[in-house]
Amino acid sequence: MPKRIIPVASGKGGVGKTTFAVNFALALSRRAPTILVDLDTGTSSVRSTLGVPVERDLYHFKRKGAKLADCVTRLDAGLDRAGRYRDFGFVAGPRHFLDELANPDAEFRKRLAMEINALPADFVVLDLRAGLDHNVLDFLPYTNSGVLVFTPHLPQASLAASDIVKALLFRTLRLIFRRDSEVFRLPGFDEGHDLIHELFDRAEDVYDDAVPNLDFVLRDLRDVFGDQPLLSAVEWVIHDFRVHYVLNLFDGVQESHDAAIVPFVRNLAENVSSHLDLTQLGWIVADPRVHKANCAGRPILLEAEPEAARPRPAAAAPVDPVMAELESLRTSLLGLDRKRPLRPAGPRVAAPSRDVDALLGEQLDSLKAMFSDRKRDSVQQNFNYAVFRALNLMQPPRLPTEFGMSQIAAPEQLVRWLLRRMQSATQPTA
Repeated sequence: MPKRIIPVASGKGGVGKTTFAVNFALALSRRAPTILVDLDTGTSSVRSTLGVPVERDLYHFKRKGAKLADCVTRLDAGLDRAGRYRDFGFVAGPRHFLDELANPDAEFRKRLAMEINALPADFVVLDLRAGLDHNVLDFLPYTNSGVLVFTPHLPQASLAASDIVKALLFRTLRLIFRRDSEVFRLPGFDEGHDLIHELFDRAEDVYDDAVPNLDFVLRDLRDVFGDQPLLSAVEWVIHDFRVHYVLNLFDGVQESHDAAIVPFVRNLAENVSSHLDLTQLGWIVADPRVHKANCAGRPILLEAEPEAARPRPAAAAPVDPVMAELESLRTSLLGLDRKRPLRPAGPRVAAPSRDVDALLGEQLDSLKAMFSDRKRDSVQQNFNYAVFRALNLMQPPRLPTEFGMSQIAAPEQLVRWLLRRMQSATQPTA
């Protein structure tokens, strides 16, 4: 499995993004070396949540020339008494507000991305700042959403999370179709710059009802250019864009569906596309112990589970309860092992449009199935379950671009990646 960089984002603050990122990274580290990077550089919530001494942080990377790998802090024996999280480390934000870190320029973001790519870990989890700007977009993938965190208690956070998806897709498409892009050198596609960008502008403008989303853009482009291989590849980019989300402060299936999933899915279908691939990674139950653990500087995953919630080990041999829980999830009947064939990049019949109710029905059915299977889980097991689902999304033959990133790619790599994808998809099979 290639190295995976996994951003954790939220459209608004106050949804528990950092709590999820910290515990998610801890749970991942039970499988392979994992480093959490605090990119919410205005306020270092990570270093508040993890109460261990920090010798070097992003200040030393920015001002003192330290390598990012030399700014990794490990847990001490006071937090990790049994050494179960020895493969976890984190890069803390600065102790106090620094404008050049809270509002870094493009050159610094590029240098930081290169150092993140070089971190010595199988998994790198990025705790991004809330909201949407270049400090968030530059660390998000081109082909999936990373992990979006929102909560039923802030319906506006669901809309803000869907706006992240919209921004990601439009960023990807604008980079593919920028005026100096190699795609315009393809046969039969050497014109149309103005039309393409006009359609993108109108689809991105929520006040323009004539081109409400990217499905209409694709329809209009096909009317003009026909079944060009490039447009089929762009259709693949849109239709197979992976959206992964977690419901924090979960308070019941119907309540969470109505207050969080409905506005999220409706905004995506109406203003982005009705063909996006949506995957729930699970939920984190509302538990006062989580806030208490954060305040104590000892994340909930480092706390002992309630006795009644622990999986019972086999009688004859000691079993690590976290690993036992993850392995037991392999028997779940939730369709986690679905392997979807890649769509060819050549001419094809356009996929039928799905309406919003169909999308909502899919998400509700998935949520009901998960709840039926995992309703007795403790909050610690919620995090482990989200990790299990994430690990499944990384297994071959799935593409490295399906979940997270194998590296934070520079914009110029996007078109080369798409052209290689087209070439491999159009080659005849043996």
